Amino acid sequence: MNKSLLWSISALLLTSQWVQADDKNVTADWLYLTTQGSWIERSAVLTQTQEQLPLPVADLSASGFWWQADNNDILLSWQTPKLSDWLAVDQSVQVDDWSGSWVVTELRSNLLILAQDGVQRALPADQWYRLSWLSSGDSDPAFALSVTQATAANNAFRYAWFDGSLGAEVRYSLDIEAARPTLRQQLVLHNNSDYSLSAPGYSFAQSRSQGRVMLARGAEAMAMSDMAVAVPKSGDSAGQATLQSDQPVQLPAGSHAWLSVDDTELSAIRHHYRFSWNTRQTETMPGQWSLTLVSEDDLPAIAGPVQIAVWDQQVALLETQYQPQQETRAQVALGSSDMMTLATEVLGASEWELVLTNRNSRSVEAILDLSHWDNNSNAEAGFSLTVPAQSTERLQVRLSNGQLSVRPL
Repeated sequence: MNKSLLWSISALLLTSQWVQADDKNVTADWLYLTTQGSWIERSAVLTQTQEQLPLPVADLSASGFWWQADNNDILLSWQTPKLSDWLAVDQSVQVDDWSGSWVVTELRSNLLILAQDGVQRALPADQWYRLSWLSSGDSDPAFALSVTQATAANNAFRYAWFDGSLGAEVRYSLDIEAARPTLRQQLVLHNNSDYSLSAPGYSFAQSRSQGRVMLARGAEAMAMSDMAVAVPKSGDSAGQATLQSDQPVQLPAGSHAWLSVDDTELSAIRHHYRFSWNTRQTETMPGQWSLTLVSEDDLPAIAGPVQIAVWDQQVALLETQYQPQQETRAQVALGSSDMMTLATEVLGASEWELVLTNRNSRSVEAILDLSHWDNNSNAEAGFSLTVPAQSTERLQVRLSNGQLSVRPL
């Protein structure tokens, strides 16, 4: 039997245990996306003394569940059968992106230990959606959550669960060779669950704990959705930058979506190479390359990875991290680069010549952090200069009376 059929059978059996078939399309009141997963919020009006709440999950922890009611004098309970109810030791399984079949050697509440030809690998709970296997389907229901109240009265109830298989991330792209370079902010949504989800709107914050704070703010927060926006809009909550949209969102199972959020035109991109040099330095060293992004408008307030496009038939992309700093200025580090180097020539006991070589096709700034230490003294100095394209600059460094001095030659 091929792997796709195995996956279809096992997914059907598992999800029929978790939720009814008509719950494969989950409708939420609001979706709180984070980089580690998502809080999925729903609401209901309790009318009976005991009611079942739909939750398309295989397990639940106290930290992954939140609730609030008009009348809090209620009891919430859930029961999760042993893992052996749906998998057993010595059972053969397959895992997406792993070749061949694997045998279950150990079952834990949050971890599976799998083996193949003497090789063991661990599969944590947040990766179990990648599993597929043949199952008889006659085990007990894998999950149940019930709410009990003393009397059969109307009780407005809000609840949310955290699902690590749904999430989002902010990413950036930048074409440094463009005539008008622009920093593009994107929100990438991931639904790695086995159910489709729809909601009237969503928000994004980077941390899981921030999502819980946003939930706890209460119904007043929903008033923000009076704004009609086609793409997420920047905002803030509890001191953290957010993105929010009140437009309906639909995320099919296994889907990913890229949303272009904002384009910030840059007025300047400045290239820097920093060198940390000391008087004992003898080897030629590469510079630590960084870019300073300057804009007349405010730069994005959320950190994230940035791809710097080159596409010059030699290099495709450079990848680094964008971190907000000043409102209209930020620096991104691109690591060590031999496109600018610093060589040292010893001229005497207290005199050195530094040779800066710029191999770039553009002028760049060299920043030098100079230091000297011995048993008698410590000295530091800083110096910066612009080095033209395809050129060399020479500097003279002297140690005199415990002080370092530097000047161009």
